[in-house]
Parts: sequence; C-alpha cells; structure tokens
Amino acid sequence: MAFWRGVGGLSTIWPGATAYWEISYGNGRDVGTVVAAPNLLEGEIGVELVALDQGVIERDGGEAPAIHYTVRIRNNGNAQVPMSYNLNIGDWQ
Repeated sequence: MAFWRGVGGLSTIWPGATAYWEISYGNGRDVGTVVAAPNLLEGEIGVELVALDQGVIERDGGEAPAIHYTVRIRNNGNAQVPMSYNLNIGDWQ
C-alpha cells in the first residue's frame, strides 16, 4: 500500500461546509482502491473533518477510459473558525 500524506492544494473549510475533491493518476490510470482522508494542517480544539461519499468516476479519456477518484470532506466541528487542510491518500498501486 502506498500512503501519500498532504497531497493536493491547501484548502480552508468553515464549520458546516462540505468540499468536493477529485483525484486522478497520470492520464486517468485505474489504480484500484483509493482512500482519502483530511490532513489537518493546524490545531484547533473542536474541529472535526470527515471524509464522505468516496467514489470513482469513469470519464472519456480518448483511447481508453480515464478514472477519477472522488471524496467529499465535511467540517462537522463546533469551533467557529475555518480549518486549513489538504488530503492524505492511501492506494494499492
């Protein structure tokens, strides 16, 4: 299993908000199972980020289908401040 910590651009999310992420490998390679989780970049008491609705989308990639992995990150925390984060990715490539 490969584990990639802190991938993607830095994002900020407010309590109650949900963000959508889409991940792809190379030219849409299918790498099998991919798991995404939030990577908290600063400490704040009461922040809870949750990974929801992990999925996969097949798109037109020209000669072969392009596979894109998806996840939604929701801020369920009770702190009334935004939280900065990016993603941790686990895959079996």
